[in-house]
Amino acid sequence: MQKLIVIANLGRVRPVKFKPAGEDPQDKAHLREEPGSAVELRPQSITEVVTDRVGRYRQSGSHDHQGGVSYGEEHHLKSELANQALERVAGKIGDIVAAAGYPAWRLVFPQELLPSLRKVLPAAVAHALSEVEAGDLTRLPLAELEKRFLNGH
Repeated sequence: MQKLIVIANLGRVRPVKFKPAGEDPQDKAHLREEPGSAVELRPQSITEVVTDRVGRYRQSGSHDHQGGVSYGEEHHLKSELANQALERVAGKIGDIVAAAGYPAWRLVFPQELLPSLRKVLPAAVAHALSEVEAGDLTRLPLAELEKRFLNGH
């Protein structure tokens, strides 16, 4: 079992640490989440980046009536914002793994973005990655995560 599990999506990074069972029979293996360790990385939306107020031009109609364009071009803005969000998540994951001393770690991340994230992870962090699981478990309670990851341990 990896000592560090990083559960993430484009908007949240949640590190969870594995604590093995102790010598006391009452002390069972469990997962521990440090208070305040989950980080919200709210991705920017197009409306935060692009405004429809200043510089609007009419698409059709008379020129004496004030108005704006009803359709604009995004010029790959959605993909650029997604790439920026991936880079922020990869950077935060890199910080977490580096602070833990680059242990073997597990990543849980949504399947559709997993290949893109793996490309932007820092090299040392990617090298220490030992297991990958697809899914978005960022909002799952800690008790449910323990059932999922500690089954058989």
